[in-house]
Amino acid sequence: MFQSMTVSRFRCFADLKVEHLERINLIGGKNNIGKTALLEAIFLLLGPDNPELPMRLSALRGIQWVEAVPEETWGWLFLERRTQDTIEIAGRDESNQQRRLRIRLADSEAAQLQPVANAKDVGAKPIGSFTTAMGPRELVLEYEEAAKGPVTSRASLVVEGDQLKLKFQRPGDRQLPLFERAPAGRFPLGVFLTSAAHYPQENAKRFSQLQEVGREGEVLESLRILEPRLQRLVVSAIGPGIPIIQGDIGIRRHVPIQLMGEGIGKFLSCLLAVADASHGTVLIDELENGLHYTVLPKVWKAIAEFARRFETQVFATTHSGECIRAAHDFFDACGTYDFAYHRLDRAGESIASVTFDREMLSTALATGLEPR
Repeated sequence: MFQSMTVSRFRCFADLKVEHLERINLIGGKNNIGKTALLEAIFLLLGPDNPELPMRLSALRGIQWVEAVPEETWGWLFLERRTQDTIEIAGRDESNQQRRLRIRLADSEAAQLQPVANAKDVGAKPIGSFTTAMGPRELVLEYEEAAKGPVTSRASLVVEGDQLKLKFQRPGDRQLPLFERAPAGRFPLGVFLTSAAHYPQENAKRFSQLQEVGREGEVLESLRILEPRLQRLVVSAIGPGIPIIQGDIGIRRHVPIQLMGEGIGKFLSCLLAVADASHGTVLIDELENGLHYTVLPKVWKAIAEFARRFETQVFATTHSGECIRAAHDFFDACGTYDFAYHRLDRAGESIASVTFDREMLSTALATGLEPR
């Protein structure tokens, strides 16, 4: 598990330090302060040899890339779009070992000098203006881990026919096809759950994996927090090759989980992600979406139990004071306070993190201070 994180020159962060991380971490702060950006930085560090991830971050934000221009596609990963800088994301674990990822735009290794036209062709075909640019650029990810040598991955934008595509290379293989994933198990799994998206097919796969080892009952028991009528869960196909999870609530027909409300769907996604990312990390944007404040203490109880059982570290964001209080009240009463609240604030031109431990958060909540 990470014990601390540093993020430099990424998105809105000039030099952010987040310390005293726990198994469960809740991130708060005002709008446009960087809560989601912090999750994105952690996500990139979790998959340092997958240069497809920066492109996925843009898609999760609703930005579709349409031009073969690296500065347009990847520019806003960099603080104030300063693409001449190098992003640096680092994390230190409980053994005091550090993982570090550097991201930069560089001239393409594949760029080649073009032959000069014959003298008789010069002037016959106007070729426009010249610039001092070196040619195609690519995104470079350089990763270092204690006691291991550095590895470098690269992503390039190319036009094939009338289609714009992303091609990338990982260490040791210069001919990987598009979007091939790294070998399973090279890095602990990281799962990013966005605030709005639903994951019916991923959930069905993850639930099936729990069924194979006889642990589906743990999910069912937790979901009854939100839907007490729920008697069992099944994976069904609603069309060719499209599995979804449905529930039996005693009406003689199984009901798709998505039709039981946004809250139960989000809660199910969280639990299944935590189970799937055993010994890894789950990132949850706006955890409280769709959840009534009265169920939040029990929701935190279920997430904490799953995280401990599957040895998963969790980072979640929130705008809700009720969500913060519910988390603190549960962990304060349960005997194991493996929870920390981190608030992002502006400090001059930069953004800083303030970590509330058990005593600080108790005091803030008891005296009516606003921890959000």
